[in-house]
Amino acid sequence: MSRLGRLQRCARPSWLPEDAAIVRHLVDRDPWFRYRKPRYQLQMLKDLAGLLPADRCRVLDVGAGSGLIAETIAALFPGKSVTGVDIAPNPLADLRVPLVRYDGCRLPFADQSFDCALFCNVLHHVKPEVRAALLREALRVTGGGPLVIKDHLRATPMDGLRLWLLDVLGNAPRGAMISASYLGALQWEGLLRELGCSGDMLPVSAYRTGFEACCFPNRLEICLRIERKSN
Repeated sequence: MSRLGRLQRCARPSWLPEDAAIVRHLVDRDPWFRYRKPRYQLQMLKDLAGLLPADRCRVLDVGAGSGLIAETIAALFPGKSVTGVDIAPNPLADLRVPLVRYDGCRLPFADQSFDCALFCNVLHHVKPEVRAALLREALRVTGGGPLVIKDHLRATPMDGLRLWLLDVLGNAPRGAMISASYLGALQWEGLLRELGCSGDMLPVSAYRTGFEACCFPNRLEICLRIERKSN
């Protein structure tokens, strides 16, 4: 039996700001987006809005990088306090949320310090043999989840090449990590089984349009929420 179910797309949350306000925040905080509209980041934030807990909650952003997504959620998502953690943080100037360094083995927080953990395009950069350990740490500090994950789904060998090119185009100019191992459906299912978790995945979203979507299909992008199964 599959451990990964499908969610129906819900209506846009009434509290979520208009797209223009989200884009304005991203552009104001990261000059890179003055030259390329953050369509991808906008869609990711809209997907995350449908997966994060609706009530007030403490969110841990694992692999937060510059802290931009963590800060945007804290600023624009009501009731969300966000802390970022990364093995090599590179914070924005005057970052408005905490960003903590950790050793890549144990998250530097007590059990149940957070209500939810977030992984935005992180897991494919984590070595396969340590992915489960990292997610177990996230389950520890959240008391069993939920873990909200934005990542990729590789269905064919060509998908692996497509995703690698996306990482090169998106990460190399910023000096970010491009080495990766992309998960297929069997790898996602195996990871959930190893963790004793079940999950639900959003329908495919329009991260790209036109010619770009033909070269890099939107089915490569997935957003899911996983939790430890109750006995």
